[in-house]
Amino acid sequence: MAHICQCLSRLLTSRRDSPVTISGNHRKTGQQFVEEVLSLAHGLLQLGISPGDVVAISAYNSDSYLEWLLAIAFVGGIVAPLNYRWSFEEARFAMGVVKPVMLVIDESCYSWYFKFQQIDFQFLKWRVFLGSPSSDFANKWNVLTPGILKKHIVKPIEFNYSWASEGVVIICFTSGTTGKPKGVTISHEALIIQSLAKIAIVGYSEDDVYLHTAPLCHIGGLSSAMAMLMVGGCHVFMPKFDAELAVGAIEQHAVTSFITVPAIMASLISIVRKKETWKGGEPVQKILNGGGSLSLELIKDSNIFFHKAKLISAYGMTEACSSLTFLTLYDPMQKTTSNTFQSNGEVESKHLIHQPQGVCVGKAAPHVELKICTDSSGDTGRILTRGPHLMVRYWDQTLTNSSTNRRNEVWLDTGDIGSMDCHGNLWLLGRTNGRIKSGGENIYPEEVEATLLGHPGIASVVIVGIPDARFTELVTACIQPSENWQWLEHSTSNEEYHLSKKNLQQYCLENSLSRFKIPKIFIEWKKPFPVTTTGKIRRDQVRKEVVSELQSLHSNL
Repeated sequence: MAHICQCLSRLLTSRRDSPVTISGNHRKTGQQFVEEVLSLAHGLLQLGISPGDVVAISAYNSDSYLEWLLAIAFVGGIVAPLNYRWSFEEARFAMGVVKPVMLVIDESCYSWYFKFQQIDFQFLKWRVFLGSPSSDFANKWNVLTPGILKKHIVKPIEFNYSWASEGVVIICFTSGTTGKPKGVTISHEALIIQSLAKIAIVGYSEDDVYLHTAPLCHIGGLSSAMAMLMVGGCHVFMPKFDAELAVGAIEQHAVTSFITVPAIMASLISIVRKKETWKGGEPVQKILNGGGSLSLELIKDSNIFFHKAKLISAYGMTEACSSLTFLTLYDPMQKTTSNTFQSNGEVESKHLIHQPQGVCVGKAAPHVELKICTDSSGDTGRILTRGPHLMVRYWDQTLTNSSTNRRNEVWLDTGDIGSMDCHGNLWLLGRTNGRIKSGGENIYPEEVEATLLGHPGIASVVIVGIPDARFTELVTACIQPSENWQWLEHSTSNEEYHLSKKNLQQYCLENSLSRFKIPKIFIEWKKPFPVTTTGKIRRDQVRKEVVSELQSLHSNL
């Protein structure tokens, strides 16, 4: 039976004396790391943690966080990572959903933790503070510390781990782009299978030095961490993503791999571009992007500043335990001038990533089954998936008697719309619940964004629908011009490096975008787009700000 702690025996043997974690000034070898995990697991057992108990953790990324994940899983517990960036109300909601017997925190969530002291959570038995709080603090707030739990050194080392019911190990919350976050129940099997897919496709190995850029409370960060644990690579931690710290860590530790979302990549490029000399990109061999497609400008810049790195983009969701499809955007080992898609899912021409039919997100991973459910004779429809990578259920759903085999037979609706080409590449058109209704036609924002991102003057764009009495909604483009390009709102000029409503609408026409899909309103967005903690665009927030701005403009006329 699959168990994520099966990685520990490999770390203890092949990485016994080699560093497997670097967190600040602290380094741990494979043996030290495994001993810490087992000592903590023993302490949890002594305290009374039983298989099936939920332990919530909210903290910055660190080696301790990784040890807690494995120690809780070792004793058969279920880990519920909470996002330290949540508001008090969001955190209280999540606590009510998972009902943990233990809450593990650090200084990252002080803002809402102290408010929790006023709430009598009947299910919560223990509170643990990561770090070394003063005795007065520990007594006042009645908290345990890892030092108290790790007081017993486990010798000899034995891997007698346990399982929770249904093989559940993680309750991972969705990023909540369309509503309240949902607790997604994930099994050992799903995590391991997804990790093996990433190892095979991205090419992770024990020689990798992996920088944690994504928070461990999100599925992207969790699944990539698991893949690195399985191969025995070295983990480099920083508490939370900071572009300057990340660039410094890449240089200092000769980082070979990391994951990004478009916002993270843009931040890294911005810092690197300012450097007089940059050699930190030389060791980088693998970059995995998720959470949205990279613009052509970012792909070009990443090829310049990380020119030895294989750049891969993944499409997935928490309910599928991370990635469903993978697409190679650039491979320095297989340079070619071909302008067609290859049957293996690689894109040899960057301009083929964004097309009127949507955004190409590549081929399904070997264990993933996909199908398009169409409502008509067309080839575009809802994207469904099934297989061992799927969640068991949402945590607060009624427990059913469905077996693992039964779960593998059920198709999950991703909530996305797309199509499949003759090579098996999936083209993502948009979200089912994100479409714009204008003049009786359905318009998917991602399709319009894909077209506009092909323009060299567009660095990033978000499409939203604005309420309109005549059309129901008006397609509105919020754009950020590329470097050296200028937005001239009322210009009719076609001069080079000038962007205007007229020339962008003409560009859309020339690139086969239907007239009813072409934005009627263009707005220059002069600040960063609002995003979730995983870097996904908060389209609802953009829409709200645009509506407010337009209403303010009209009221002043």
